[in-house]
Amino acid sequence: MVQFHVQVRLGTEKGSSVVKVAVTTLYSLLLTFGLSRDLPFTCIVLCLLTLPMGNRVISFVEENHEDKQSIFMAKYYCVRLHALFGASLAAGLVIAKFVCKRYIPRLILY
Repeated sequence: MVQFHVQVRLGTEKGSSVVKVAVTTLYSLLLTFGLSRDLPFTCIVLCLLTLPMGNRVISFVEENHEDKQSIFMAKYYCVRLHALFGASLAAGLVIAKFVCKRYIPRLILY
């Protein structure tokens, strides 16, 4: 994820746009890998459940990018997003393994 120390130093709209691009890229990659069938469907569904947290990170940074005291909390929102997204991805992989016992990622087949 994005280092928020850079965001705190910048304290500008440029820094908030970096966060917005990073979170948007995270979910874009999720959908790309999901639609190309490199990730199981369960991963996509569970990771999309973290979308409200991703929106919260973006909106918080956009609203508070000029306030040096408040922007520090963005780091905690980012850690929460990282933990939720990672747990959802792992849970999706485990569920896919139990549902479909012969799941082999498509990347290995090539």
